[in-house]
Amino acid sequence: MVRARGLIVLISAALVAFACGGSGGTSSKGEIIITSNLPVSGADASSGLPAQQGANFAVTRAGTIKGFTLKFVPYDDAVNGVHDPQKGVQNVQQMLADSKVLGMVGPFNSSVAKAEIPVGNQAPLAMISPSNTNECLTQSLDYCQKENGFTPSSLRPTGKNNYFRIAAADTFQGPAMADFAIKAKPDGLGITKVAVWDDQETFGLGVAVNFAKEFAAKGGTVVDRKSYDPKSKKDFKDFLASAKNKGAQAIYTGSTSATGGCIARSQMAGLFNPDIYYLGPDGIGDAQCLKDAGSMANGNMFATQGVADATQNPDAKGIIDAYKAAYPGSSSIGAYTFGAYDCAAILIDAIGRAIDANGGKLPSRQQVIDQVAKTSNLKGLTGVITFDANGDPTKPTLQFQQVSNGEWVFKSQFQVG
Repeated sequence: MVRARGLIVLISAALVAFACGGSGGTSSKGEIIITSNLPVSGADASSGLPAQQGANFAVTRAGTIKGFTLKFVPYDDAVNGVHDPQKGVQNVQQMLADSKVLGMVGPFNSSVAKAEIPVGNQAPLAMISPSNTNECLTQSLDYCQKENGFTPSSLRPTGKNNYFRIAAADTFQGPAMADFAIKAKPDGLGITKVAVWDDQETFGLGVAVNFAKEFAAKGGTVVDRKSYDPKSKKDFKDFLASAKNKGAQAIYTGSTSATGGCIARSQMAGLFNPDIYYLGPDGIGDAQCLKDAGSMANGNMFATQGVADATQNPDAKGIIDAYKAAYPGSSSIGAYTFGAYDCAAILIDAIGRAIDANGGKLPSRQQVIDQVAKTSNLKGLTGVITFDANGDPTKPTLQFQQVSNGEWVFKSQFQVG
């Protein structure tokens, strides 16, 4: 792996210097656009909008790069309030029609990524996701085709890679929650019986499968297992009643808030004791989940998050404080706000190196992709980022969150991979 040169994304005062751009002053070379393609309306907004704001903050702080003006253009991939693969594809096609677009932050959801990657691959266009976790988007595992209906190669018709992510894959996220659930107290929850349901989407199914496999491998029992189409299923009481009758001590959901992940939690009221555990992936780790959970939103809810909590990094404080000043209010910070900031910063860094490699002229989209792939030991708010040959981070960090006083709060985090 070639070490990144040129602009280095730093976390402390040096990051502020980086964020001020390459040349300063008024650009004389033209405009470069960085876009985002995230769900920023409806039930997905509590996760997607803070991520969009994080990416926008990185681009607007930079302002210029090597004499070019940087511009941020956001897109919404939600339809009727829910992330939609076809809308995501339409957005990418619109981006590609503008030659000034050299990179995209997103997508947010793995099902959307599955649809968008082939389109961006043929363009080509650099895509960096702060949050995608389905392992088969990047890893050629023997079950990918059977369980997910695709492989990394089937999503990349050119045979080259244009897609990158900074989040830990479901090969870590699902098993980590399973290990936590079955581990004895006080380090874990001490659960031996669990019921599992998923929303049939790429992300939800994948993380649920990985959770259930690990839980069983560690000696636990999955007493019930269901899959539901979120477009037709919003009443989970049949599954919940079955889970209770079979002795479930916890429910694990492979879903997002937009697909009803925490509506099921609210429907546990009156059926289960309020202290029953409700576990899930990053798809439920947002404000919408807690709103949907109603009276059952309590401290026995736990979620994994695929990136580190930037607030645990003391060197990130200056940038975080500046972001809070620009976007006041607790709703402006989500699990992937600063991950999206890092994705935009990676693109800016790569664009700068691509400009240098192209003799100071506007680089091609492929030249930007080539430089993104060479990103190594780049210091971001959520960690030090190096991409492997698949476009995955070599040392992702997984985070646990727990509900406390009506909000998701940091519990712990650790590096994986």
